[in-house]
Amino acid sequence: MGHKVLIETLHKEDIKAAIRKRYRSIAAFERAKNLGKGSVSEILRGGANRRTTKAVERVLREECEGGANTGLHIITCDTAHTSTAHRLNAEAR
Repeated sequence: MGHKVLIETLHKEDIKAAIRKRYRSIAAFERAKNLGKGSVSEILRGGANRRTTKAVERVLREECEGGANTGLHIITCDTAHTSTAHRLNAEAR
């Protein structure tokens, strides 16, 4: 899997959930990784920040590859391919 593939294929809520699972909040993740405030939101909206993207990808890769063994598995690595809408937005279709 390429580094950017996970961010591009996973649902934004899955990405945020993976970060929150390990860091309790997006802000705590940004502080722990010495990233700018709001940098995760920016890349989830399509912005380009290589340092933030790499940090997020690292969390996602750990979740996909090792999460099942640690009990932290909350996402599958291909959720965007199989889902058409986030469960909270399913009725809005």
